[in-house]
Amino acid sequence: MSTKKKQQAVHAWYALRRTLPTWSFKKNLRELEVALPRYGVDEVIIKVDTEEFTHGQPPYGWVKRYQPRLFEIKRAMDRLGIRFSINPWITVGHCDRGRDARKQVPGLRTVVGHDGTVCTCCACPLSPAWRRHVAKIWRLYAQARPHVIWVEDDIRTFNHAPARFGCFCPDHMREFSKRVGQPVTREQLVAAMLKPGVPHPWRKVYLDMQAEFMIETVSFLSKVVHAVSPDTRLGLMSSGPRVHCLEGRRWKEFGLAMADGQPLYSRPPMGNYNEDSLRGFYYSHDSIKITRSCMPEQTIEQTEVESVPFTQYSKSATFTFLEMAVSFAYGSHGVTMNLFDHAGTPMEDEPVFGRILAEKKPWLNALAERAQVPGTYRGVQLLHHERSSYVKRLPAKAHYWGLMEDGSEAMQALETHGIATTYEDSNVVTATGQTLRAYGDDAIRGMLKQGLLLDATAAGVLVERGFGPDIGIKSADKPVNIDTLGAFSAEEFNYRLFGGHDRDYLTLTIPGLGGRPSLSVMKPAPGAKVASWIVDPDARRHHPCMIAFRNRMGGRVVVHGLDWASAYGVAFNHTFRRRQLQGAVRWLAGGRVPLQVNGGVYPLAFRKDTEAFTLVGLFNLTLDAWPEVEFTLADRRKVRRIEVLDAAGKWRQTSDTTVTRRGACQVLQCRRLVPHDQPLMATIWWA
Repeated sequence: MSTKKKQQAVHAWYALRRTLPTWSFKKNLRELEVALPRYGVDEVIIKVDTEEFTHGQPPYGWVKRYQPRLFEIKRAMDRLGIRFSINPWITVGHCDRGRDARKQVPGLRTVVGHDGTVCTCCACPLSPAWRRHVAKIWRLYAQARPHVIWVEDDIRTFNHAPARFGCFCPDHMREFSKRVGQPVTREQLVAAMLKPGVPHPWRKVYLDMQAEFMIETVSFLSKVVHAVSPDTRLGLMSSGPRVHCLEGRRWKEFGLAMADGQPLYSRPPMGNYNEDSLRGFYYSHDSIKITRSCMPEQTIEQTEVESVPFTQYSKSATFTFLEMAVSFAYGSHGVTMNLFDHAGTPMEDEPVFGRILAEKKPWLNALAERAQVPGTYRGVQLLHHERSSYVKRLPAKAHYWGLMEDGSEAMQALETHGIATTYEDSNVVTATGQTLRAYGDDAIRGMLKQGLLLDATAAGVLVERGFGPDIGIKSADKPVNIDTLGAFSAEEFNYRLFGGHDRDYLTLTIPGLGGRPSLSVMKPAPGAKVASWIVDPDARRHHPCMIAFRNRMGGRVVVHGLDWASAYGVAFNHTFRRRQLQGAVRWLAGGRVPLQVNGGVYPLAFRKDTEAFTLVGLFNLTLDAWPEVEFTLADRRKVRRIEVLDAAGKWRQTSDTTVTRRGACQVLQCRRLVPHDQPLMATIWWA
């Protein structure tokens, strides 16, 4: 069967990343030929000079000797109708690990960190010696005519251990000095980057320079490949858009330069390299959504399903399946699976992984077929702006990590309480941290005309910019540790409109045991309603903690006086908090909630609208089964039928699933157990 025909037939695309070491090459290749069709694998991505056995910057002679093996793998995969791609383990280099590439690549310029640390192996992308070397190596890869050559996530300026943040090498400093018109030392530049308060003008110059250099670097790589193999695509492994703000990445320009006229592949990080908690999937699904929002249109997305350091001691087969299910539920085109070690250990030493790939393929394929239909994921809109690091204001003695975009806590605070989120347009927006600094006044006015949920820091940014009257705040102090303001015990959630009652208390021992949040002392404007209070040990009310306000533009605003970066954690979560946040969002949406789900704790729920149907789903991220599920979603259309995806991968109408109208919303009730290892997926077909 041809690869083209197989691509059209398969929706849950399996791409297995696999290293075939020289000492076990024949044995590993024979196993691939036998096992991949049984596992349902559609593509093999060969990793080269990998992990523990990497030589650092791969020696040309070593890769040249390995190249005939790449040809052999491709021939074998072509016979099976399985795609062949290549994943060099490094581009510039993840880390040194005792390797010194300067000995084998004469003249190599390596990364210099913000603190002066000099790498021995990780190359500065401006280094002419590195460019000559990597061009020779990548021409060898391209000669194998792979479908995709993946560029690893080391194509970044940070995390090149032992250097943390770069590059501040002489070449970078020379170019920076030229741009500002004066000689500048590394120490002077770092001090300017981390200047407290209003950002130093040099920060913009440096981030602009970094962005331009990295765009030019990926353009160089793609042109090297396409000069040899014009039809080979390039794929980008990334590290998460909020982190890439540190280097000023311009995603659209970067992606288009890498694509070089071909379709671009994207591998968003999923985290969960080893199994810890099911709650790790909050990060995973958000990474898919936020990375997708940054990429050029028509990008092909294959998520990263990792298991490091491998074996079932690292990750169970069930957890692996759920990670794949999250990928396909949120519309990904495929998964890239790094499930087996790089030492040549046979895959069948642990047959459980291959078995679950084969067993779950029909279910995942049925899910993916519907999730990949063009449409829109609905929810409360989260914000991301690639220029957040340009405008973020830092405290004194800030760490370089402080430049990273903040605001990630909003996603988990909402999702854990049954409120779906999205990076697509919505009737309710939430903003936390300083991300709003990157938006112009017109964009903010647009948010203020609809529903807007703010934490203390985001509200402070708007007050500072003159929008206090539009968010119901007369004045708001900068958030400080609550213990510096007095002896306080809890947040009393008393606002009945949001579902509260007198003496419904939420602890201030947050985000976890021994923790204490930061609070902004706010003075509400006339017309603002206090929705919760800070109370002392005798339950006396002192400071407003949450306010609700209708502004002159017709918008609705809720401000929570806690700084969510300091407040969000396991102790923030509570059944009262679920009522509070769902009630707030319901009010902000004027009753037209995109999606809320109830029936248990720690849900991960989604809604995707297409022209003909709406797909909804629930992942139960706790070990206790949900006894039933209730989805509430705004839609006035008439329901034609409801189908639920059964364990065998068939969509069926069932008697335990009903839908009723409640105001502007449809309420879908599924009266069935939903355990952690069998997500619930339902399709609402509209008349």
